Amino acid sequence: MSGALAQEQNSQDIGWLVDAMTRMVRPIVRFAIGRVSCAALVNLVREVYVEEAREYLEKQNPDRKVTRSALALLCGMDGRAIKAFEDNADREYVPSDVCSEAHILEMWNIDEAFLDSDGSPAELLIHGPQGTFQRLVSRAAGRAVTPQTALDRLLESGNVELTDNETRVRLIDPFYKPVKDSEKTAIEAGSLAINRLGRAVVHNTSRVPAGQSTWLQQDRWSFRIPRDRLDIIQTEVRTILERHIVELEEYLESEEKKPSEATECSVGIGWYYWEEDSTKGAQQPA
Repeated sequence: MSGALAQEQNSQDIGWLVDAMTRMVRPIVRFAIGRVSCAALVNLVREVYVEEAREYLEKQNPDRKVTRSALALLCGMDGRAIKAFEDNADREYVPSDVCSEAHILEMWNIDEAFLDSDGSPAELLIHGPQGTFQRLVSRAAGRAVTPQTALDRLLESGNVELTDNETRVRLIDPFYKPVKDSEKTAIEAGSLAINRLGRAVVHNTSRVPAGQSTWLQQDRWSFRIPRDRLDIIQTEVRTILERHIVELEEYLESEEKKPSEATECSVGIGWYYWEEDSTKGAQQPA
């Protein structure tokens, strides 16, 4: 193969890999929007990347110490950044770390410029250069965020209310909640499902040890389902899968050792349903 053809093939391979990674990342980003800022998500990815890279190198060479140079090469990150992440591996995130709305409320609660004479969050004029909601937003969220944009979000979340003919804003709840209590169960289950599917993908790629079988990972779908049949199909698919769930539960229970032993492993199977508009022209799930 000539140099030009090899370069073209390499570029195509990289493009294919980036497309595949984009499909993996996109649902996570969709979930994060409105809950976790891009900056916080990127920071979290970098932390996890360093952690996973170290574990990967340790598995590759169990008897060799993992150097920061090797981590820097694998992560594509500066050594000082890697050290900073590893030195703060047990860091606990607070709301103001993950979203601008929470940072605005936190600054309103602690910055003297936005407190009244009693030390409580003051009612703020919406517009103005000093001691106003506009100034608060600029300092906490950056100049790119307008006071109206932040105000709309905080009104919608119930953290603030307008007063004085809608010229001032009052803080009524200092705690911004990016996640509703009613969402927590679904988020917990979804995060575990994504993690387990991800482990299956990793297992089935280059990290499968020689002689070890791949894990079952399959999807079935159709692009030709009439829209007016969706409700019926959802119900019938659920019924079919619930039968499978019961069957698998009974099978796994029959395989369990009693009493438990130290050599036990966790084994699981997942089910999920998805749909989208086929008029997008997509031939794979986005």
